[in-house]
Amino acid sequence: MTVWYVALILAIFLTGGLVAYRGRREARAEEVQILQGVRRVCKLATVEMSLADYAKKTVPKSVDLPFTKEPEAYLFYAGIVSAGFDICDTPAGIVVNHAERQVRITLPPPRILSVDILRFETINETSGFLNAISPEDRNRWYGEARAALEHGALAQGALDRAQIHAEELFEAFVARHGYTLVIGSGPPRKSVSVGAASTTNEAVPQR
Repeated sequence: MTVWYVALILAIFLTGGLVAYRGRREARAEEVQILQGVRRVCKLATVEMSLADYAKKTVPKSVDLPFTKEPEAYLFYAGIVSAGFDICDTPAGIVVNHAERQVRITLPPPRILSVDILRFETINETSGFLNAISPEDRNRWYGEARAALEHGALAQGALDRAQIHAEELFEAFVARHGYTLVIGSGPPRKSVSVGAASTTNEAVPQR
């Protein structure tokens, strides 16, 4: 009888241990799936804004004679500015709470990720033999065009849009796994209807 009781107790402990081990293994597998999914989603959370602008540029005279004038040109440039989060390689910002079915994501501040100039050209150039537009001038204008596009994206609220877009995508993703989203130290977010996640492209009318 004693042997039977001992065997029964051992069987209960072994069954409990097996169930606990299986539960931990399934929770770990689900956590890995969520972490990998969040990294994929963070790439989709980028907001892309298409912008275009023009500017008049002048170059100081290198030879100042009465019959000469400053070279000038009108620039037209257009490009795409991307804003978002660089968290794909920061797993410390993602905590999965299986007991409360919550995924807590700590987002860094959104920032401009890239500025791609798709079109850059000068029109109505006026210059002379003594005072000409140099390659250095054009390189400087190119850099100024990049800065102007970035400034334009910031003025259009690119960072705020990236924040909202990222939270919507993360919320939809964790909801598919039956979890609620917590951003930083805030309260749990209510579940939203799950839709197809894609990159947001927002066109800005050319001026």
